[in-house]
Amino acid sequence: MRNLLRANFFRMRRDEMFWTCFGVVLACSAVFMFFWCREDLSLGLAVKLEEYYFNMVMALGLFDAMFAAMFLNAEYAEGTVRNKLAAGHTRRDIYLAHFLTVLAASLLIMAAWLAGGCVGIPMIGIWGFGLAGWAHHVLIAVGFTVSFAAIFTFLGLLLSGRHATVAVVLTYFALLLGAATVNNILSEPEFSSGIITTMDGIQMAGPEPNPRYVSGTLRTFLEVLQDFFPTGQAIQVQNLSVLSPLRALACDLGVTAAFTLGGLALFERKDLR
Repeated sequence: MRNLLRANFFRMRRDEMFWTCFGVVLACSAVFMFFWCREDLSLGLAVKLEEYYFNMVMALGLFDAMFAAMFLNAEYAEGTVRNKLAAGHTRRDIYLAHFLTVLAASLLIMAAWLAGGCVGIPMIGIWGFGLAGWAHHVLIAVGFTVSFAAIFTFLGLLLSGRHATVAVVLTYFALLLGAATVNNILSEPEFSSGIITTMDGIQMAGPEPNPRYVSGTLRTFLEVLQDFFPTGQAIQVQNLSVLSPLRALACDLGVTAAFTLGGLALFERKDLR
């Protein structure tokens, strides 16, 4: 395993896609933060760093997907996987080494986002909820990054060729669409106020029950489902509205375990000729 990881990290350090993703995330995080903060300061608005700091968190999964798709596809295209088997490495070790490599790259890309966002600290100060609040949200980001790595490794190693690259990237967008749909349902307010026109002009009507509001068991189910989507957790982090940190981390653990164990079992049977 150690030799496999050493070889994978050696390739990763020379991988153009990794450095492209890392550089783009770092630059975008820093530049966007600078302009967001500068605009609000020029308007005399009092803002807190966390209002902008987590805005890019939704994009991290896409960069993770692009790296995983290209890196794992190259392993097949160059015959590296077969060479590792011929050298006596087990399929289990090969799969886990690739998962850890994708995870390490994803965490480094996340670190680029975190570092770039710190450009706002000299401009508007540190996070309003303090370092504890920052660590709370970053921990959730680490959790769903692990889930992304497990899902993308599963697809990247069980598929091959261009199909794998397309499948990994499309899976990210499918997860994003599913999470956004669930989030929109949960975002419906319990009561809604309308506008009526009277002799005295336009007035606000009293709050009335919103027929689209979801409650009870179905709401609980949707909240849990949202946490099972790594993208659902990313939406919560971006909106600073993580419902249950422990449940989110438990879902990350479950998703990671399911895809890793399932991937190991299927990779043992995959025809690598």
